[in-house]
Amino acid sequence: MTENELQNWLFETSLHRELQQLGVVTALLELDNVTKDPSLENIAFDWPRLMLAASILARSDKRAHKEASLRIATGATLLPTSEPIRDAAAVLFDKLSNHRSAALAEQRGRVRPNLASRLGIALRMEDQRRLLESSVLLEASGDRLAVNEFQLKFWTAAAEARTWLSASAPTASGKTFLVLKWLVDSLGAGKVKRAVYLAPTRALVSEIEASLTEIISQSGLDAEVTSLPSTQKYSAAIKDSTKCVFVFTQERLHLLANLMKEQLDIDLVVVDEAHKIGDPQRGVILQDAIERLLRSSPDLRVAFVSPATQNPEVLLDDAPQTTPKRAVDSDVATVLQNIIVAHQVPAKPTKWALQFRHGDEYLPIGTLTLASKPNTMKKRLAFIAAAVGERGGTLVYANGAADAEEVALLISQLTGTTGEVDQELVDLADLARKCVHKNYMLAPLVERGVAFHYGNMPSLIRLEIERLFRKGKLKFLVCTSTLIEGVNLSCRTIVVRGPKKGKSTPMEPQDFWNLAGRAGRWGDEFQGNIICIDASDDAIWPTGVPQRTRYPIRRETDTALSKLDELMNYIASRPITSSPEPNQVRAFEQVSAYLTTTFMRERSFATAPWARRKSEEDLRKLEQVLSEATAGMSVSAQIGSRNPGVSLFGLERLLGYFRAYPGPPEDLLLAPSESDDAYARFSKIMERVNEQVLPVFLPTTLIPLHALIVLEWMKGFSLPTIIRKRIEYLQRRGTAFDIAKVIRDTLELIESSARFLAPRYFSAYVDVINQHLREIGREDLIDDDLDIGVALEFGVTSITMRSLMELGMSRISAVALYEIIALDGLDEEGCIRWVTERRDQLDSIGLPTIVVREVRERVLAHGSFGG
Repeated sequence: MTENELQNWLFETSLHRELQQLGVVTALLELDNVTKDPSLENIAFDWPRLMLAASILARSDKRAHKEASLRIATGATLLPTSEPIRDAAAVLFDKLSNHRSAALAEQRGRVRPNLASRLGIALRMEDQRRLLESSVLLEASGDRLAVNEFQLKFWTAAAEARTWLSASAPTASGKTFLVLKWLVDSLGAGKVKRAVYLAPTRALVSEIEASLTEIISQSGLDAEVTSLPSTQKYSAAIKDSTKCVFVFTQERLHLLANLMKEQLDIDLVVVDEAHKIGDPQRGVILQDAIERLLRSSPDLRVAFVSPATQNPEVLLDDAPQTTPKRAVDSDVATVLQNIIVAHQVPAKPTKWALQFRHGDEYLPIGTLTLASKPNTMKKRLAFIAAAVGERGGTLVYANGAADAEEVALLISQLTGTTGEVDQELVDLADLARKCVHKNYMLAPLVERGVAFHYGNMPSLIRLEIERLFRKGKLKFLVCTSTLIEGVNLSCRTIVVRGPKKGKSTPMEPQDFWNLAGRAGRWGDEFQGNIICIDASDDAIWPTGVPQRTRYPIRRETDTALSKLDELMNYIASRPITSSPEPNQVRAFEQVSAYLTTTFMRERSFATAPWARRKSEEDLRKLEQVLSEATAGMSVSAQIGSRNPGVSLFGLERLLGYFRAYPGPPEDLLLAPSESDDAYARFSKIMERVNEQVLPVFLPTTLIPLHALIVLEWMKGFSLPTIIRKRIEYLQRRGTAFDIAKVIRDTLELIESSARFLAPRYFSAYVDVINQHLREIGREDLIDDDLDIGVALEFGVTSITMRSLMELGMSRISAVALYEIIALDGLDEEGCIRWVTERRDQLDSIGLPTIVVREVRERVLAHGSFGG
């Protein structure tokens, strides 16, 4: 029998029953308020035999075999076993390159310290050999870093100069940690001076910026991290030859490229959540951002990082032909994720039967008892979560922000209080009341150890929620799809019922497993449980609880180009309509904008990276259609490059409108936010965009509200002020309202309108009007001092507020501090001086404690006096 045959026999036949039992009894260890199923009584394991089998399976390349070995090691560590068996489990963890689980076992007292002293000479020598083989050298410091199998493959590939990388591994495998360590080591070793880290969402930008700052600080490296597209930061890095990492969304990278007029010299770009290149909303913008960097930085090195993808090598197709390419693909588990289904016991609404899924089989675990009868779907989710995750570390998935708030409120009523509320929770509640609204539902919830989490929340509040959840001070966290976008947050248990992405779209299996990967984060837990409620209900789970699967990567441009005839028809019709059919807009608008700009700039697709994947005949037909569609187009191709995703055809129509406008050109200008007529002008611009470019500010009846929110955001109003003004307006009209909904809707409007649609389309509008002003000899009307995209992205026009944010402060803190600063024109040095002079008064001037902490960490830390 070959080793491979032996491994298959052990997994499929010899150990099948014991692996099932191990899964059930270890999963049960993490569950609260569960009465064990009678079938689990008197189960005994032959541990010497299991440990031998596990050591054989550990040598396999198959995920299932390694996971079985990991399950045995985990069971031996957590269940009542002898010390020699637990020592053997720690050795087995090391064989699996799972040193963090071995360290966790020692940290939790399951394995005594100084394991090596209890091993024989042969095992000690093997342990040392494994330690060397499973560690990498940090060039900058000379230290060695213990890594797992995936991390070792990545580091080895990354050591090859100039190589483009595409790395894929399951959630919880330590991807982000290692990539950040590699990035910092590359900075320290002098291989990289300027790097860009691209994240798909602002939530992930905030997290990565904080993590990078911490790693750089620990390494003693002199390097700056910023998430602001700042010409000052970039120019200083070039002039002083300092090391800098820009942590951006793809939109922010375009903003910096616009500000620098394409003159960017970047050594390395890391593209996190790289499978999002297939996203209908942002995929084209991401692809365009990478290509834009390549045009200005031809020696740019690119590293793509994605969670559990089927074909990571696809992302390397667009690399320059002479560039070395390496795909690093791993499917090895570092922690166990147990699928547990929950069904109501017939005629007993407070009793729920739990079953453990092993392959296609479901095995009884026991019966969960709830505190009350759940008579609604939200109560099912809340009551089961509160009961099964009583010890804390419990994530609950909700299908939207409103559901998250309601479920969190229900859970909070079922959690016991332990006397005095922890001060850090009090501080978070104070921040929510003072910097969002005095009646923000989050505040009283966090005081009971419960929180909700969604993408439109202010970043400082969201990061503080994540920090306190990791510390265990928040026991329950009700989240939305923000966590699927890469936010690195781990837990012990996830509770979910019919998960959706958006309001009505059932979650794809890949997204489900990306979410499931948050349960049992590597180094924090040995395993995690995913509780799936009503799993047999086809209406709730149309395709059942998904089996483990991986993301297929396909660029959004490739998807559109695969429907070439439809795409060409759309391009041909676009010059004559500003209101294409909505489904076609979703499928083709951004891709057609990208193709049109590329064609106008190059007059050919011959050098386009994606052109290698299309036939010469297809390229010829596409070029012919675009040649005819763009004949006579006078709007500059540069405007298309500056405004990715916005159709040049729509902008050409807008330019025609300006040329035909009978009144003075001053009427068409964007007014400064402080101007008395700014609101009227913003409203009018939105109407023109809808009529001439594309209907995006919808419904049109809400344009006044869109314009008001955009104006208030751009003026630098605080969230409490914006929300208060909205409530006062509703009160004046006598309109009934729910405060929680007004707060949510305001946050959503800020995110979708003020920070997404308005920056994109107002920036394009300004570029077109400026072209028109140059054509008619009225350059005197062009305002070069304000970049509307940056002003709206960050919600600042004041120099002082911008300086505070360039020092690393969140907008919420910058606004709070700015409200007590009288001077409007302070640069960074001036802000540091102002804070320094009042450093002893910071705790007594009414700012929330968390804001004061950020002021000390971000502003005072820049002074020579330290922080």
